[in-house]
Amino acid sequence: MNRFILAVVLTGVSAGVLWAQLAVDVGLVDVVATVLDERGRYVADLTEDDFLVHEDGEPQPIRHFSRSNDLPVSVGVVLDTSGSMDRKIDTATAAVDRFFRQIHPDDEIFLVTFDNSARLVEDFTDDRSRLAAALRRVRVGGGTALYDALILGLEHVRTGRHEKRAILVISDGEDTGSARSLESAQRFVRESETLVYSLGIAPEAFGVTPTPPTFPTGRPTGRVGIPFPGGTPPTFPRTGGGPVGIPFPGGGPGGPRTPPRTPPATPTAPADVLNMEVLELFAEISGGRTWMVSGWSDSGRENRISEALDVLAEELRSQYTIGYYPAHSPDDGRWHTVEITTRYPAYRVRHREQYFGGRAVE
Repeated sequence: MNRFILAVVLTGVSAGVLWAQLAVDVGLVDVVATVLDERGRYVADLTEDDFLVHEDGEPQPIRHFSRSNDLPVSVGVVLDTSGSMDRKIDTATAAVDRFFRQIHPDDEIFLVTFDNSARLVEDFTDDRSRLAAALRRVRVGGGTALYDALILGLEHVRTGRHEKRAILVISDGEDTGSARSLESAQRFVRESETLVYSLGIAPEAFGVTPTPPTFPTGRPTGRVGIPFPGGTPPTFPRTGGGPVGIPFPGGGPGGPRTPPRTPPATPTAPADVLNMEVLELFAEISGGRTWMVSGWSDSGRENRISEALDVLAEELRSQYTIGYYPAHSPDDGRWHTVEITTRYPAYRVRHREQYFGGRAVE
């Protein structure tokens, strides 16, 4: 009888320990960090001891640390196929196909295209020939349902089998017909814990008067020699740490955060007008980045788009995943601010700056 009681007690203790471990694991906050030196080059050889993590101003011990050199990624490509892409689609698809073949062979990829609506045209696969075939089937026409397409991509990337996830948006215009609003798209980006990258193709990129290519997003671009003008990323005036232009759900450490101009959910501008501010906004929220491709000669278009995507392929392999367990409940219904720095003042760290404890309400 005593042995039986002891077995029951030990079983209960083991179950309690297992439950506690599961509870702790649920509370792990993982943040993907990109580190660049003073010349805008990726720094990929740091150790856990080189990083400092703060949440809401409080230091956090690092409990999980990994480099992305060999970690596979679940990647979604969201490609604009609206009518304004007619002269650009062949160049864009060729560059995307090159990107598919440049990234890690174990990465799984899906393809979403959008015009008046968004659709999944190729599900997750590591078969590059299937992806190439899907790109060859692309047809252009219609409007630009950018927000719907991004939300579809963010929803689908959650089904990926890899922990690290990224979305690449390629577009030459601003939203003209989504059923979902800009605010909804922002919320999805904030909650997804997915890196969002964007390549904006300016209308003049395929015009008759070539101009030098520019990448005026203020974001470092890695080692391939694309200029990094300004030296610092764009900033918005902050009155708190919540979503851009959206109040904190459930309260939070301040009021709404508002950029100089929040684009309307349904712009009235022509379809062939690139709105880099929206693309910058998604990147800023997620810890990703943007490129803008402007006009130049016909012979250089594909090379410049491919060059930007080569930088992205390198970045995905030059990052760190840093995890910690905050003291608060993982579903406390509040926004929390994260700051990651290194012990080297010359290095800059780009990462997702906030997360919501639980799931925000649409």
